[in-house]
Amino acid sequence: MIRVLIVSPRSGARSALEHVVARDPGLLLVAASDSFDSLDGVIDECRPDVIVLGSGPESQLPLPVLLEQRLNREATPFVVLLEDLDGEAGARALRAGARAVLPRSASPEEIRAAVRAAAAGLASLPATLAGALLDGTSRDGARVGTGDHILTPREREILTLLGEGLVNKEIGARLGISEHTVKSHLTAIYEKLEASNRAEAVATGLRRGLVML
Repeated sequence: MIRVLIVSPRSGARSALEHVVARDPGLLLVAASDSFDSLDGVIDECRPDVIVLGSGPESQLPLPVLLEQRLNREATPFVVLLEDLDGEAGARALRAGARAVLPRSASPEEIRAAVRAAAAGLASLPATLAGALLDGTSRDGARVGTGDHILTPREREILTLLGEGLVNKEIGARLGISEHTVKSHLTAIYEKLEASNRAEAVATGLRRGLVML
């Protein structure tokens, strides 16, 4: 059973999401909140497996707050429903830690599938947004940060092994390369993912669907 917390300032959207969760026997609604302000307290109290954020325009999402939460505590994966799903809004949500980004018009089946994927450690997003991120452009042609750099197959291997807790020497032995080569790849990974340490690189890789642990 996947424990779900719903957060939305809009009562109508909140009720609709509650109905979506209630219709799936594999999901359990543990709480519904109309405020982002006390999110940490609600999470501590009900311990959800996934948080569903139903919002209006992307600017209303407290993305910096959620990002800070992910860096300072064990992160609960969350699914974001955006009203304006252009490339930049979706990219910002993913950089803030969203496991899934969906339009507010997403069907109940799409929302439930995204929740199950998030609980399993997978990322999911619409094909149009995925294409924009991979191309590094939004719908209007602007560059977006998430798609600017793609890891090489070797870098993905190393990132996956990082997620398994291996140190540089162990990674080198597993892949048959020197520890110096591992360090070189790590430098490239940190730069591409804009990460400052191993934990941040793994968390970013998971959010972007680059690795699955």
